[in-house]
Amino acid sequence: MSQDDGSEPAADGPRAVDDALSPEDAANVGSEDLDDISILFVDDERQLLSILASKLKEEIHDLEVVTASHATEALEMLDQLDVDCVVSDYKMPGRNGLELLEAVRERSPGLPFILFTSQGSEDIATEAINADVTDYLQKDLGEEQLVLLANRIENAVSQYRAQQEARDTYQHVRRIHDRISDAFLGLDSSWTITYVDEQGAGLLEGTTEELHGKDFWEVLPGATGTPFETEFERALESGEPVDFETHYDPFETWFEVRAFPADDGLSVYFRDITDLKEREAELERQGGLLEAIATDIGPRLKAAGRDLASDADATEEACDCDAPTGKVVEDAAEINAAIEELERLFDEAGYE
Repeated sequence: MSQDDGSEPAADGPRAVDDALSPEDAANVGSEDLDDISILFVDDERQLLSILASKLKEEIHDLEVVTASHATEALEMLDQLDVDCVVSDYKMPGRNGLELLEAVRERSPGLPFILFTSQGSEDIATEAINADVTDYLQKDLGEEQLVLLANRIENAVSQYRAQQEARDTYQHVRRIHDRISDAFLGLDSSWTITYVDEQGAGLLEGTTEELHGKDFWEVLPGATGTPFETEFERALESGEPVDFETHYDPFETWFEVRAFPADDGLSVYFRDITDLKEREAELERQGGLLEAIATDIGPRLKAAGRDLASDADATEEACDCDAPTGKVVEDAAEINAAIEELERLFDEAGYE
């Protein structure tokens, strides 16, 4: 192993186990198949590094290994590649393995980093743990230790990918939620509020901090015996989503609610529809008023139209004047047409 003289050789690109990876191949390391594992192995002993990488490939199916001989080269590789894990020696030219770990943590806080070194001491182990190393193993070329290293790499990568998947799923759900205008409330099977967004907290007249962990029926004591209770219980028992509208008297608020059951509780989307209900009530009131007016006045208007028509005919028969002018004839025709249309409308409305 080279002595640490404080200098670092110039970076000369990533190397595979047997041959140097082309820039095109290097860009695809770890990106083609989610089942593949790609690691960056950092050690200044080139021959030993090649042997270790080859043995690891025997232990881990579909393993791709990119190598670097010092920290600066390793960081340059991390700028170019997406890898699943870094395995590094401790003592190398320039920055040591712990300093590389600190630099990696600044760039990729969750990336697995295994310190694999012959420079074993309690102090180094403590420093590594404090720097959030994923694992720490003594460098040993024995078969048992290499199998152990391979196992630790697979475990670390498995956990890392699970965390990434959970993060991606959470961000996806958040993006969907942010596009939904309804408030959101999460309840577990014991009716405890496990999550409520700011909009939901506002509708429930509290804050997210105040409501988190509270019993739903304590937050809305007036909701017992209402559709909140009956429909929520129906959703949990049937496993089917429910939607309903209900008025919560203490808040003087109408809510539209959609609840989706899950294994551990309910996801509830709800919104304030009080303004909508008030507008509907006003339209209904106005419609009733118009109906009442029409019911009272309609028959009277129809009767008046009939009388007008009769009077017009009688006037025409009693008239001994000269023949009417064209204008008078047009006006009379318009009046008769209007009366006929009025009668038709009243007939359609059912007025006698």
